[in-house]
Amino acid sequence: MYKCGRCNAEMSDGALCSVCSRHFDFPCSGITEAGYRKLGDRKASWRCPSCKAGSSPQVTPKVSAPNVEQLYKELQLITKKLAPLTTLVEDVKTIRSDIDGLMASVENAHASIKDFNDSVNVLSSRLKLVEERMEIIPDLEKKLSDLQEETNQREQWLRANNLEIKGVPQKQGENLLDIVVKIGSEINYPVTKTSINYVARVPSRDTSTPKPIIVSFINRYMKEDFIAAARSLNKPLTPENINLHGTMRIYINDHLTVANKQLLLKTKEAARQYDFQFVWVKHCKILVRKNTTSHIIKIRSAIDLKKIM
Repeated sequence: MYKCGRCNAEMSDGALCSVCSRHFDFPCSGITEAGYRKLGDRKASWRCPSCKAGSSPQVTPKVSAPNVEQLYKELQLITKKLAPLTTLVEDVKTIRSDIDGLMASVENAHASIKDFNDSVNVLSSRLKLVEERMEIIPDLEKKLSDLQEETNQREQWLRANNLEIKGVPQKQGENLLDIVVKIGSEINYPVTKTSINYVARVPSRDTSTPKPIIVSFINRYMKEDFIAAARSLNKPLTPENINLHGTMRIYINDHLTVANKQLLLKTKEAARQYDFQFVWVKHCKILVRKNTTSHIIKIRSAIDLKKIM
């Protein structure tokens, strides 16, 4: 092993100066290893750069001392410059930890987004189903309305022979047939018991007034004539006219179904709102008229109320 005559580094191979007899590694010798090999016999006369320049320093330990000291200073400088790397490494570790945490958060967020998307897809499917069903609702409502109207018309037809009397005081042991006969006599439309199928009081939501009386005639023509006679009476009909106590006015009208009674109330409200002067019932049909010169409007259902709005 040799020590380089310039950098004092240990080496096993290098160039030998023929003047100062020092060994140099190839980086310090100024010649490449290949170039030195090619010298052949001329190696014996090879000179180091210093000797070529005309100087031949003595080989002493003091020669390498400045090089070692310089290297030490350079190493200290390098160490000083590299000192921040420790902090940098810690910062990198922290950043890496933060990145790992961020990646975990991103994965969790991705999972949450996937769950959310799955939920949205389920809701979208349900919404589509609801929308499909909503599309058929108008048709179903129309069919239901038609069915209800048909049922109501059929029920009203079954009441074609009936009339309803309101305002007759109620008492124990009363004879309703006699009451109807007395009313017929008072309105100048005499009736016999044989012209009546049945007569009865029916429950009413208004408990503050007597229960209405339903009279069913043997045909609807007798019923219509009875109502016409009552309406043509030139004075109000009261219980005193039929030998009963009370001042409440007696009203005689067609026996309407519950649906038609509700429709009649709505018709009267709309008529008041839109200044229609006349609302009446004839042959179980609800009729309205703006004034004495306007045409008559027949109200069969709530949809027909638009005709007066």
